Amino acid sequence: APSFLCTCALALLAMPCRSPSVGRGIRSDLHGRLPHYLSDWVRTEGARCTVGGTSTIASATLFSYISSILPAVVIGDLLFASTDGQLGLPEVLLSTGATGIIWALFGGQPLCIIGVTLPVAIFTSVCYILAQELRVPFLPWLGWICVLSGIMHVMLAVSGAVRFVHQTTAFSCEIFGFFISVTYIYDAVVALLSPIISNHHLDPWAPLGSSTQYVILRERSASFANLCIAIGTYTLCMALHRAPRWGLFTPQVRVLLADYAAPISLIIFTSLSYLPYAEAAIGDSRLDVPQHVFDASGMLIPSFNRSWVNPLLPGSDDVQIAAAAAIAATLEVLDRYGVNATEGSHPFQVTSMGNGWANPSSDFLQLLPWHIASAIPPAIMLTALFFFDHNVSSKLAQEPKFNLKKPTAYHWDFSVLGLEVLLCGLVGIPPGNGLIPQAPLHTRALATITLEPREGGGHREVFTQVVETRWSNLLQSAAVLCTVFALPVLATIPQGCLDGVFLFLGMAGFAGNDLWERFWLLLQKKEMRRPGHAGAGVRFRKIRSYTLIQLGFVLCVFGLAKLPYVAVTFPLLIAVLIPFRLYVLPKFYTPEELNNLDPDPPEMPPDEPPFARTQPPTPKGEQGPAATGSRTAGVCDSDSGDYPPAHDARASSKGPAGTESV
Repeated sequence: APSFLCTCALALLAMPCRSPSVGRGIRSDLHGRLPHYLSDWVRTEGARCTVGGTSTIASATLFSYISSILPAVVIGDLLFASTDGQLGLPEVLLSTGATGIIWALFGGQPLCIIGVTLPVAIFTSVCYILAQELRVPFLPWLGWICVLSGIMHVMLAVSGAVRFVHQTTAFSCEIFGFFISVTYIYDAVVALLSPIISNHHLDPWAPLGSSTQYVILRERSASFANLCIAIGTYTLCMALHRAPRWGLFTPQVRVLLADYAAPISLIIFTSLSYLPYAEAAIGDSRLDVPQHVFDASGMLIPSFNRSWVNPLLPGSDDVQIAAAAAIAATLEVLDRYGVNATEGSHPFQVTSMGNGWANPSSDFLQLLPWHIASAIPPAIMLTALFFFDHNVSSKLAQEPKFNLKKPTAYHWDFSVLGLEVLLCGLVGIPPGNGLIPQAPLHTRALATITLEPREGGGHREVFTQVVETRWSNLLQSAAVLCTVFALPVLATIPQGCLDGVFLFLGMAGFAGNDLWERFWLLLQKKEMRRPGHAGAGVRFRKIRSYTLIQLGFVLCVFGLAKLPYVAVTFPLLIAVLIPFRLYVLPKFYTPEELNNLDPDPPEMPPDEPPFARTQPPTPKGEQGPAATGSRTAGVCDSDSGDYPPAHDARASSKGPAGTESV
């Protein structure tokens, strides 16, 4: 582990770039973004606020809320199970909503959507396991991890290290996206099949008609019922996701069905789960949320009985009180899952007195100074994860194809993210960062897009205008925060629906990923490969080796994330992808081959002012933006069936004749 850390540090330090003065990046970002702050609120099109722009903001708000709330519900349920009830849906909703509101108000680029991601859920689950082994109160220790990580975020932003984000290419993004999709699918399959194939709690010698036999039948019926619901939810999600390919309905209706595939499927199969026989089979296997949302004073209740102020002082009585409440909640959850803590089946074991958790001398009730020091390595891992995940999300939301007119603010944004992570630690909630794919989809939802036919079939997307506003992000974050009022409604969702959405998110995440296309290319006969496939123009031997390298990284990251104790280091392996692409791959591939296999060069040179935006290349014989007074419309070649459909279908009167406007 120390040698691995040193290798990563040396690789990052070896990157050739001009070291800017301390704080220069943040000053440049503020210099570029502050003049546009007022226009982010009062303008939707050019120098005025239009009805069409307001309608676009409203539809983008609804779309972003739906695309954010479903993963939040799924991740909240995952965290509740993996942390034995110490974190759950209330904490995820509070983190996603509150950090999103702060971002919309103070972030440099408001188009980036903030929320709790699946890698953060994996990281938090591993921290919970480590806290058990270290015998340290989990939430105070997680709080110190977030506080230290937030300070590291600000230090990186002030030092100008965020400029390394411009070295990120499709090589790294494809691996990371593939890893996320595989993790979604794996977790869903395990949750669905493990109760069926496992012999836990099953006694084959139990007499027929006994209480044990009744419990066995109830568990098996709930497992099979959730499996059927999950398959139905996934199937309907994928069918609606492909609605733009249908011949039914109008193009606008097909786009809406595709955009809201997950919530439509969730509503339909949640309703079906209340049919008489289905409801009896499912039983109480539904989303686990607190029975009471607010206390007598009107305050939101966490997942267990504790204060929203996370006690971080070593030796404090508040730490002991909060830790005792957490342990009591853990025992209650374990008892609900059928785990007997008195038999040593869980690290949180009750002492022989039967009330060891209420004993103040218990190790789990003490926060010691060395516990704070032990939070430094996980804080480094969390910083490395957010450095890659958040900046890639922000970069995807500001791709040149969107034709954005306002400048970037990577350094300032990362410092704001650091302050948000620090606040999450003080409150005791999981930290959030930029969401993929919600961030680029949010930009897409605010765009006016026309589909123009291209040679060889398919269409190319032309982004003529994007409403660069803060309102849509602010409103959707506030809506996520207000969803806490609907927790009793969310409690009606069966576990099978959530697992089906997990499968859908995983499979839908493969769309547009060239690694997924090249993976299937390896299994196809030469005669079956379609012209213009990913990597076309490169010898197939090179395509195969390049794809196997990427798949090897996916397996390593996935395997490391599932290993006990060392899983907390998986963000470092993701951080290694950038120097590996810059310094290792060029030794085995020519520049022409890399240009075909990894056609995503750095957005701008590291020594360029951070607030300068790369202009799209100007075709020969045409006037550039400086001469015409407007920027060239962003163009993205795509096949209309392979990419997510544009949200909020809008006709453009300025589109060329014969083009289909979306």
